[in-house]
Amino acid sequence: MESLVQIEVADGVATVAVVNPPVNALADPVLDELGAAARRLAADDAVRSVVLTGGGERSFIAGADLRHFAEILGDTGEMAAHVELTAGVFGAWDALPMPVVAAIGGHAMGGGLELALTCDLLVVDPRAKLGTPEVTLGLIPGAGGTQRLPRRIGLAAATRMLLLGTPVDAATARACGLVDVVAEPGAALPEAHALAVRLAALPARAVTAAKAALRTAAQAPLAEGLAAERELFLGVAATADAREGAIAFLAKRPPAFIHA
Repeated sequence: MESLVQIEVADGVATVAVVNPPVNALADPVLDELGAAARRLAADDAVRSVVLTGGGERSFIAGADLRHFAEILGDTGEMAAHVELTAGVFGAWDALPMPVVAAIGGHAMGGGLELALTCDLLVVDPRAKLGTPEVTLGLIPGAGGTQRLPRRIGLAAATRMLLLGTPVDAATARACGLVDVVAEPGAALPEAHALAVRLAALPARAVTAAKAALRTAAQAPLAEGLAAERELFLGVAATADAREGAIAFLAKRPPAFIHA
């Protein structure tokens, strides 16, 4: 049986594709494989950046498998198990030390958008819609949407999306900071990969330290975040790449980073 989550690694960039036609729904087997993929990436020092995408053009990654979801709605134990599985998998992606770029080539709704929110940079096709439609189904987001969305785009914009359940188009998503790049039609994946290549070429320890500091900024009081930043800065300042960066700048030549 073909894997539901496919991984390719080349030149420090891992491309992870969810392939579960027709809309790449987040069924439990997909979640299991996504969790395994996150653990594999976290343990691989050769991976310096990641692209997360979905197979096909119809959808980036859909939310829950609605047929299975409908079956377990009345079963509190089954629903709790599904929610905990999803939270653990999304948390593992959120915790990856290297930068992750989401290539959103189709619609990202519900759990698909919530998964994208665990990524650092979002590249979207101009025809895609992004949204949290859960309230229109009598629910609320249960995989981090009410927490990660306002942290990314602010409380006011997140309130409109979460309470109305109305999706936004790519231009609106770019204007409110939900996505970083609106690609040309059909080019979300190559543009996301180009960003990942740029990230992989930078000194890995500096990039991972910057990501760690940013995550602290989103979660901790200012004083705690500043203390974490200083500690991370001192760690990076002692690396060979930091010395090479300074020497190359003074010599007016491109740096030759060794990711150490």
